[in-house]
Amino acid sequence: ARPRIVKDRVVVGYVYLQSGSESVMRQYQQVKIEAKHRNWKLVEACGTSDEMLRNGFNNLINQNVDVIIIGNVSTRPLEDLIVKARGKGIGVYNIDAEMRPGVIANCTQPNGVAALELFYWLGERMNWKGTFAVITVPSIQVNIERTAPVTALIEEVFPGLEKLGEEYVNPNEPVMDQAFNYSKRWITKHGDKLDIIFSSWDGGAQGAANAIMQAGYEGKVATVGIDGGSNTWAMIRKGTPFIASYAQPFELYTHSIFELVNQIQVKGLNPGDKGCSISGYGSTLYERGYIVHTQNVPQPGQSVHAVFNYYGGDPDDPNAWYNWKEEGGPYMVQ
Repeated sequence: ARPRIVKDRVVVGYVYLQSGSESVMRQYQQVKIEAKHRNWKLVEACGTSDEMLRNGFNNLINQNVDVIIIGNVSTRPLEDLIVKARGKGIGVYNIDAEMRPGVIANCTQPNGVAALELFYWLGERMNWKGTFAVITVPSIQVNIERTAPVTALIEEVFPGLEKLGEEYVNPNEPVMDQAFNYSKRWITKHGDKLDIIFSSWDGGAQGAANAIMQAGYEGKVATVGIDGGSNTWAMIRKGTPFIASYAQPFELYTHSIFELVNQIQVKGLNPGDKGCSISGYGSTLYERGYIVHTQNVPQPGQSVHAVFNYYGGDPDDPNAWYNWKEEGGPYMVQ
């Protein structure tokens, strides 16, 4: 069924994982900015476990909010509640989360494309000659999306490149420690015959960089990752072996979903209508990120939007969404 059209003030429920991670804080900050700027009421439902998130989601349904936005949490435990919410006319949307039946749209990056952009950036700088080792988390789909295309091109397409190893990380154990240990073993085995440790996420690259520095192989072995954040950018800024990261535009994901909510549940557009961001229910909006390296790494105190070059817009445009000042304004690089 079509979600309700709201004639008065939109009430938005936001479901998110309570944690200290920067990506969560950045996304939450943009959610607050979006709601305040549009004069929509924001109702939060956060937790540290699947049970708490289910309870929070159910409370939002009982409060009969107009919209529920799921912020980068596992949607599998919420599957029946998503259908329940849609049955009551509530629109359900994802920000960088897995699609489930009933979700109107998700917004994320094309993870395979992001990884290949980073890979091609590396290949050009290596003149397409050199060796790789790969770290990934096979139990999380996006990580395989990131590394499978890269390993395929190394093994099947570019004769000047060689994969020396690939290791899988268990997300239920300390992931950076595992990345550190795998990297240490590769360095011990291959020495400076290893050029790049390609990690499917930045935490793995941070662990790899620490192993490289401990072994004294700075300037000989380098590492890259995907996701972005102040800790990553600090390591790049300091000239560590962590030389580049593909940064995710979490704020743009959030803005795109709020714009879609406005189109469907305020303006009354249907998917496929002119002016609607999606062509059908269950669509994914894909936004592109940015490769951050030593020449363009942001400085502490800069707007996080500077990381993404203000998405091709005017950084000083006072009306641009990335300059909205509500709720303290954009997240600042730490």
